[in-house]
Amino acid sequence: MKDCAIVCGYPTDEDGKISNILKSRIDKAIELYQEKKIRYIIVSGGSVHNAYSEALAMKHYALTKNINEEFILVEGQAKSTYHNMKYSKDIMETYHLKTCYVVTNSWHKIKAEYYAQKFHLDYQMINANQPEGMSFVKVILLTFYMPVNMFINRLKGYK
Repeated sequence: MKDCAIVCGYPTDEDGKISNILKSRIDKAIELYQEKKIRYIIVSGGSVHNAYSEALAMKHYALTKNINEEFILVEGQAKSTYHNMKYSKDIMETYHLKTCYVVTNSWHKIKAEYYAQKFHLDYQMINANQPEGMSFVKVILLTFYMPVNMFINRLKGYK
């Protein structure tokens, strides 16, 4: 058993509903919680690409799946994967959580793992299921795009 799962954010739909990608990530964390593999779920993500908080969208969704609110920790500042790990580590320290799963999609794993290592998390990566409606071709494209995105972020100062 690990102390928690950090769920990496992703934008909600334009109307604030949980997107299929975000749903795939929080569903995996809910599965870990229901299987008693974690004690807490840290939902991470701010209002980056629209007016809706990624973390709050995940929290509200988890509540509809009968996850007790006291076991959902909200990190609502993150603007990037770098910040997901940085601010989630702060929450882990506040709650004295030592170990975690990092939950994200396969194409995003390289980026999330890089920052989990950077912030010295005691972690294990967990792939979310492929989001509903996402083609294999899109997964391949995103997998190749992610290192480019990481390079761009390094130029922005997210080392």
